[in-house]
Amino acid sequence: MASTGSDDRIPRFIEAAEALRDGRFGVRVPEAGSGDQVARLGAALNDLSSALERRWREVAELDAITARINAGLLLDDVLEDFFREAREIFPYDRIGFSLLEERGTIVRARWARSDLGALRIGRGYAAPLQGSSLQSILETGRPRILNDLVAYLESKPSSESTKLVVAEGVRSSLTCPLVANGVPIGFMFFSSRHPDTYRDAHVDAYQRIAGQLSVIVEKGRLISELSEQKAALEIRNNFITRVFGRYLSDAVVEQLLETPDGLRLGGERRVVTVVMTDLRGFTATAERIPPESVVALLNLHLGAMSEIVLKHGGTIDEFIGDALLALFGAPLSRADDARRALACAVEMQQAMEGVNARARELSLPEMGMGIGIHTGEVVVGNIGSERRAKYGVVGATINLASRIQGFTLGGQILASEETLRAAGAGVSIGARFSVQAKGVRDPVSIVEVLGVGGAHLVPASDTLTLLDSPVAIEIERLAEEEPALRVTAGLLRAVGRWEAAVETAGTLAPRDEVRLTLPGGLEVLARVLGPAGRGTGVRIRFGTLSDEAARRFGMMAGRTLPPAEP
Repeated sequence: MASTGSDDRIPRFIEAAEALRDGRFGVRVPEAGSGDQVARLGAALNDLSSALERRWREVAELDAITARINAGLLLDDVLEDFFREAREIFPYDRIGFSLLEERGTIVRARWARSDLGALRIGRGYAAPLQGSSLQSILETGRPRILNDLVAYLESKPSSESTKLVVAEGVRSSLTCPLVANGVPIGFMFFSSRHPDTYRDAHVDAYQRIAGQLSVIVEKGRLISELSEQKAALEIRNNFITRVFGRYLSDAVVEQLLETPDGLRLGGERRVVTVVMTDLRGFTATAERIPPESVVALLNLHLGAMSEIVLKHGGTIDEFIGDALLALFGAPLSRADDARRALACAVEMQQAMEGVNARARELSLPEMGMGIGIHTGEVVVGNIGSERRAKYGVVGATINLASRIQGFTLGGQILASEETLRAAGAGVSIGARFSVQAKGVRDPVSIVEVLGVGGAHLVPASDTLTLLDSPVAIEIERLAEEEPALRVTAGLLRAVGRWEAAVETAGTLAPRDEVRLTLPGGLEVLARVLGPAGRGTGVRIRFGTLSDEAARRFGMMAGRTLPPAEP
């Protein structure tokens, strides 16, 4: 009978083996007669079926998670999926994940998910690895089971992490090391609300998937870090665009964003064209109007000038009070840098008419602007410290551009011969001057720029009214290179809105700065233009006029002016 029974079970064994071969694990075989060799074979076959089914589920779960990783899921998303679906492999009510940081000396909680309620150990919780029980887990490479955490806490009351998870409701845990490509990266913590939950079978199951799971988690972590870096880079780029975009052209900002070391300290030598603007007599004007009006006037003027600089592809390097320093040729260099700088200056002077019209509407004083331009070599780059730096230039070229600007009149553009040569043909010019600039050994040749292409300015001049009776004045020549001021007597022969003709026994050369003292002690600063013609001495241009000075000159010329404000 035994052999007949054995023969009856053979087809079931064959059926079960074929099912296992095809990945079907639900076919069971009879196990009656435990002393029977065939029955024992059936029991072993059923155990094999259960083990293979368990392994198949583990592999399927990991394959699903791997597919999500390859689809670009971030680490948190990977762990969320694992929490939802890994119960086919492990029992748990809570899973935590921590990373090793600071060269493996710190264990920091990176993610946790629990069905038990509020987390006591959440993202950011950190503890030293040295001397902890986690260190021994890394050293052995084998997961640790604690099936009675309450008793464990009683034996180790100083364990802060155990105290916190027990407070969450955890009673047993399985702590597993994560090692990717031979390098420890962190830990997975499986926790249950029930004591005595974990067995060696769970340790074996984890060790079967540990390598693949570690690689999956590490890949997810790297994707998350790249995503965070990308977000940080976008924030940085938005910051640069928002801040530097107010001072640099769009092309310059794009170059800073695209260059990996675009904000690195350091510099390079480069030929640039420097444009320096300044409002004539602004300091004196600022002293006699309210601070709010000073700011409004500055914003009106600098706002309009900045738009023109950016329109012509220049870089606004700095605002210095009422002055503006712009660069053409850095950080982007073009063949027509000098020409665009001159065109920009012409448009800036043309725009002053609209700026002054708006100033009148706001009851602000009208202003005149001088522009000096020079082309030469500078050192350009990020200047400062690691904590605070600016994109800027240094070099004698900047100083000379400033000196040239100092010789300008309101409404005038003066450029060096170097800039004129670099700009090429098609630049309209007026008078040429040879001036002695402070700090420069040899005389500097400069020209008055009147236009580029189709844009033109009128020479900086004014219509003068000859006075019926000359006015006796004192004239001081303000020479920077001389310690003493030379005072001479003179006569005021003719006046205009911004200019006058004076006669003096002293020697006055073009571009000299002078101080006039009118009867009653009223002082006015001016600059010598050249001979006035018709035997009236030299022509001068006022730097600025107080209300009282404007009224006095207006009365001399027969113009009706409103009374000065008190």
